[in-house]
Amino acid sequence: MKKLIISSLAIFALINCSSSDDSVEENPVVDPTTIVPTKFTEITQDNQTYVTEYKYDGTKLLEETSGNKKTVYTYNGDLISKTEDYTGTNLTYKRQFVYTNGRVTSETTTTYNSTLPLVTTIAFQYLSDNHVTFTKNGEGNDIYLSNNGNIKIATWSPGSVIRTFTNTYDGQNNPYKNIKGYLKINFLLSLEGDYASNNLVNSSSVQTGAVPATYGNSAVHTYNGHDFPTKTVMTFTSSLHATNSHTYMYEYNK
Repeated sequence: MKKLIISSLAIFALINCSSSDDSVEENPVVDPTTIVPTKFTEITQDNQTYVTEYKYDGTKLLEETSGNKKTVYTYNGDLISKTEDYTGTNLTYKRQFVYTNGRVTSETTTTYNSTLPLVTTIAFQYLSDNHVTFTKNGEGNDIYLSNNGNIKIATWSPGSVIRTFTNTYDGQNNPYKNIKGYLKINFLLSLEGDYASNNLVNSSSVQTGAVPATYGNSAVHTYNGHDFPTKTVMTFTSSLHATNSHTYMYEYNK
C-alpha cells in the first residue's frame, strides 16, 4: 500500500510539472523592446493595396521590400550609416548619415538617374534638446520636440508659403520604435509626426502666403497586448481637397 501511494504521488507530480511546462510554452514571456514590425499593409480609399515586408538581424533592419523595390540598410554599431534604394537591381537613391552624440547632424542623399548623380546635403542644427532647424531643397524647417522625441510643432517654409503643424500623440508604442536607429534617421523628415516614439492621434496645419489652406490628419488605432498598433485608420482633410482615409495594418515578430 505504501509503495502504491508513493507511485501515485510521483505520477501526480509529473502531471503537474508537465502541465506547468506546457503553460510556460503557451504563454512565453515577451521582451517588449524586441518587438519589431515584419509586415506593413496600406489600403487606400479606392482599395489599392501596398505591402512592405521587413528583414532583421535581431532588431537591426537589414532590408525592406515592396513589390520590385527594396531598401538595404547598413549599420555602424547601433546607428544606421547608409540606406540604398533599388528598383529591381538598379540603385536609384542613397542616404548617408553623420552623427554627433548619437544624433544625426548631416544627411547626404544621392539620386541616380540617366545622367550624372544628383548629390545634396542636409545639415541639422540642434539649437537645444527640443529645437531643431534644417533646410532641405531650399525649404526651411523649424521643429520643436517633446521630451520623448515627438514633433510637437513644426514650421515649413517653401518660398512664399509658410505651413505650421501642431501634432498630438497617444501614449502607446510606435510600430518602428524598437528598430535600431530607424527613428533617428526618419523622424525629423515627417513634420506630420508619422515617425515618433508614440503614435500620431491628430495633426493640424495652417498654410499662409500665396496658397492659404488648412489641413488635418486624425487617426484611430487598434492595439495589441503589448501596446503596439495592429490597425490604424487615418483620415485626411483639407480645405483644398476632398476628405479621404487610408487603413494601415501592422504585423510583428511577437
